[in-house]
Amino acid sequence: MVDDLAEKCAQLTILEEENHIVVLGCVDSLNSTAKTSLMLVGKVLSERAVNLDALKRTMTQIWALHRNMVVRAIDSNTFIFQFFHWKDKEKILMGRSWSFDQKLLVLDEIKGDEQPSQVRLDDSPFWVRIYNLPFNCRSESEVKAIALYLGTVLEVDLDEFGLNRFCRVKVVLNIFKPLRRKQRIKRKDGQVTMIEYKYERLPHFCFRCGVLGHGDKDCNVELPEDCDVELGWGRG
Repeated sequence: MVDDLAEKCAQLTILEEENHIVVLGCVDSLNSTAKTSLMLVGKVLSERAVNLDALKRTMTQIWALHRNMVVRAIDSNTFIFQFFHWKDKEKILMGRSWSFDQKLLVLDEIKGDEQPSQVRLDDSPFWVRIYNLPFNCRSESEVKAIALYLGTVLEVDLDEFGLNRFCRVKVVLNIFKPLRRKQRIKRKDGQVTMIEYKYERLPHFCFRCGVLGHGDKDCNVELPEDCDVELGWGRG
C-alpha cells in the first residue's frame, strides 16, 4: 500500500514538472531573430524521401548564391534553408516557383512562432498565361479580376499595346487543388466565351487529375470503368 502511494506521488511530481510553463517572452533573443530572418522552410512535393546532399548541391548551383547556405532536414522531404545574405533569400523568394528533380519545391518564410512540424506549405506562386482574352479586356484591372479566381495575384505582366497572344500574371496557387484549365467570361458585348490557362515552369504533376506532386501511374482518383473521357491537362 505504502509503495503504491509513493509511486503515485512520484508520478504526480513528474506531471507537475511537465506542466510547468517556461516563459521565453522576456529572454533576449536578438541573435536568434536575426538568424530566423534569413531562413526559409521548403518542401519537395514528392511521395518519396529526398536526398539532403543532392538537394543542397543542386539548389546551390541553380540559385547561384552570393554566399553559402546551410540545409537541415525536418522530415523526409521538408527542410530548413539558412542563408547568410539577404540578397540570396530575396532572390529565391522573388524567383519562385522552383523545382528539384522535376518536383515542386515549395518555399516560404519562417514566421518564428511555428514549431517545425506545424509549418504549412500549401501554396506557391506560378506564372500563368491567359489565352483567348478579347483585345478590349486586357487592362491590368481586368486581368487581375480574372486571375483572382485562381488565387492571390502578385504581379501582372502586360505588353504595352496588348497585342500578344496571351497575358501573363503571377498568382499564388493552392498546390493541392487541380490546376484550372479554362474559365468562362462575359465579354463587354454580353457574349460568354472561354479563355484558357497555361502554366510556366510547371513541375511534375498528374495529367489524370491535374494535381501537383504525383504522376498518372500514382494517381488515386477513381473513374468509372466505362469512362472514356480525357480530362484535358495537356503538355502544350
